[in-house]
Amino acid sequence: MNLPFFSRFLKTKHTSSTFQQESTSTNAKSDDYHKSIGKMSAFFAHEIRNPLTTINGFIQMMEREPVIQTDDKLSTYISIMKDESKRIELLIEELLNLSHANKGIENFSIIDVRKSLEKVLYVFRNQYGEDRLLFKTKIEDSIYVMGNESGFERTLINMIKNAVEAMNGKGTIFIELEKLDSNVILKIIDSGPGISEKDLEHIFYPFYTTKDDGTGIGLSICKTIVESMQGTISISNHIKYGAEVLISLPESKHASYKS
Repeated sequence: MNLPFFSRFLKTKHTSSTFQQESTSTNAKSDDYHKSIGKMSAFFAHEIRNPLTTINGFIQMMEREPVIQTDDKLSTYISIMKDESKRIELLIEELLNLSHANKGIENFSIIDVRKSLEKVLYVFRNQYGEDRLLFKTKIEDSIYVMGNESGFERTLINMIKNAVEAMNGKGTIFIELEKLDSNVILKIIDSGPGISEKDLEHIFYPFYTTKDDGTGIGLSICKTIVESMQGTISISNHIKYGAEVLISLPESKHASYKS
C-alpha cells in the first residue's frame, strides 16, 4: 500500500540524527513545547486543507466528464486520487486533534477510571469477539482522576488499538488498574512481539511512525493528554509478553465534584 505524499515526507524527514539532535526538546514536558507543537500542527492542517479542497473540486469535475466515465484506466486513476485525498484528509484531522489536545483542560471533571475502561473494553470486545481478542483485567474499584473525560478515553482507545494492531488482531491484552500511594497506575500489556529499542527511543515524537500508513501523531496526542492531567506515560517491553504501556496519574479524592 502506497503512502500518501505528506505522510511519506514526514517519515523520511525525521532521520535518526535529527532525533538525536532534538532529544532535549523531544523529552520536554513544558507547556511551551506542547503549545509549539499545537501551533505547528494547526498551521500545517490549514496549509494542506486549502489546496486539498481545490484538488478535490477538480477531481469531482473530472468524474463527471464523459471521457473519464467511459475509460476504465482513467476511472482507475481518479479512484486512486480520491483514496489518496481521503488519506490526506485523515492526516489533517489528526493534525487538528494534536493541536487541540492540550486545550481540554477547560473541560476537566472527575473521571471514574474503571467506568471509562469498561466502556472502551466493551467496544473492543464487541468488535473482535473473545475468540480473537481476550482481555485479562485486574481493576480496582473507586479510582478517580481529574481530567478531560473524552480525551482520557481517546487515550485508552489509542493504546488498546495499538496493542490489537501489534498482535494482528488476535491475542491477549492484560490490563491492570490500581492505586499506589497518591497515584493511579494503569498498565496495558499485549502479547505481541514488542517494540525495537530504536523505535522505543522516539515513540512519542510527533510524526515518528513505524507503520506504512501511519501518521505518527496518535501517541503524541496521548502523551499531551496525559501530561495535561499532570500524569506520565511510558512504553517499554514486558519481560514475558509484548509492549507495556504504563500511565501514572494523580488520584482525585473528590469523586462527587464536577467542574
